[in-house]
Amino acid sequence: MEVGKQSAMSKTFCFIDGTKSDPATRRRARSHAMKGKNVGKTHNRRAKLLPSEPASDLQDSDLQDNGYNGTDSHLPQQQAWTCGPREDGILPLHLPVSTTPQSQHVIKQFFAEVMNCLHPPQLCQSLDQINSRWLTTLFSNKTAYHCSIALMATLNQFFFGRDVASSEAAYHLTKAVILVKQSLETPEALSNTNISVVNFMVVQELLNGAKCRAEVHLKGLQKMVELRGGILKLGDDSVLMVKICKTDLDVALHFGTPTCFYRDHMSHVSSHMASCGFVETASFGECYSGFSVMHPSLQQVLLDVANVTSFFNQGFRMAPHFLQEAIVSFGYRLVRFQPMGGPLLGTKLESVCHIALTALMTTLLLQIGRRRFLQYGLVGQHLKDVVSSGLDEVGSDIRLWVLFLGGISVVSERDDNWLLASIQDAARSSGVQDWGGLHRRLMQFPWIRSLHDAESKKLWYSSVRMGY
Repeated sequence: MEVGKQSAMSKTFCFIDGTKSDPATRRRARSHAMKGKNVGKTHNRRAKLLPSEPASDLQDSDLQDNGYNGTDSHLPQQQAWTCGPREDGILPLHLPVSTTPQSQHVIKQFFAEVMNCLHPPQLCQSLDQINSRWLTTLFSNKTAYHCSIALMATLNQFFFGRDVASSEAAYHLTKAVILVKQSLETPEALSNTNISVVNFMVVQELLNGAKCRAEVHLKGLQKMVELRGGILKLGDDSVLMVKICKTDLDVALHFGTPTCFYRDHMSHVSSHMASCGFVETASFGECYSGFSVMHPSLQQVLLDVANVTSFFNQGFRMAPHFLQEAIVSFGYRLVRFQPMGGPLLGTKLESVCHIALTALMTTLLLQIGRRRFLQYGLVGQHLKDVVSSGLDEVGSDIRLWVLFLGGISVVSERDDNWLLASIQDAARSSGVQDWGGLHRRLMQFPWIRSLHDAESKKLWYSSVRMGY
């Protein structure tokens, strides 16, 4: 937020100089937003809502009257409400309409805390572009506003450890759905905004474990995309394409159903990594030469994942969008090779490698330690089936790799006794006696130190305690 001149407003409001990017300023900005120092303070604006007026009364004319065209370059400064201070010190976008205090809190909390959880700073480069996109989408129209607030509220609830089914999220999603229904007979029926709302409806049903409703919404989403000409015909909105594909993958991983779409942009991800200075070095010889006998398509996924994990382990960070592209590229190829709902296919080594890579992929999705935004119960059961079928023939080091990746991603803490016992058995077979020795074994395979080490260390000591 810009520092104002000595006026009545500057005496009333608490300001942070957003042009500075030093650590002290960023800490003050986070504290300023989270403590709500400006709560209850007002300034004059033409579009101010009454305190009791619901956010759903936002009018599209408010956007048009203010000259809003999807960017922040034409917004009148005297009428703009500014979202909470940006953590990276960059001046935030100015929003063209007012919101309720509840929605303001949702937005501020989301940008102050949750964005860094969605895009881990140890893996991702600057969030400037993605922050700007969120804010641009947020106020593009009423439907986008309600859908965005619902999604933000849902994510806030999860990352702050509360029930995801918040009344704020339910209210705004309901309003968004009503607006989508009203637009079905208009030229906006297949707009990107409407597609985003239906996509979020699928996610909501996944959270509720409602398989039938999630599949119904996904089929509706598929039909809308088909009527637009296919997934590649959504204009230049590659971010929306990736969101749709991630939702499609989530449904397939949860329920073992076929995917509706397909997207593999791994070549673009590899080019991005090369532009950062990374040189691909991963090969089968670096982990386990036996991988070379696997099916070529699974071999290639393994090499791609190994290169991405090596990229992060060497201290490189990826642009947020390319990280999402990598997740989608891994996911579709893994589901195509072995659907979660089908019987185990291929050799034992292929089954182990496939479920290990699938578990690793889920650790790149919404998760804090072993607390997950979405529960991948079917993937966890699939892993348990692979382990229960016997892993002696694949080697104890590979057994440790798949057990620890599964343990920190898809195995429930309420059902991990079998996992801890399996870890102790594999550790004895490998001659592993401490965390250091275990870590050296795990690092032979695709593994991200900054993401996987802490939770795996906890899991190791849990297994040690169980062995006493």
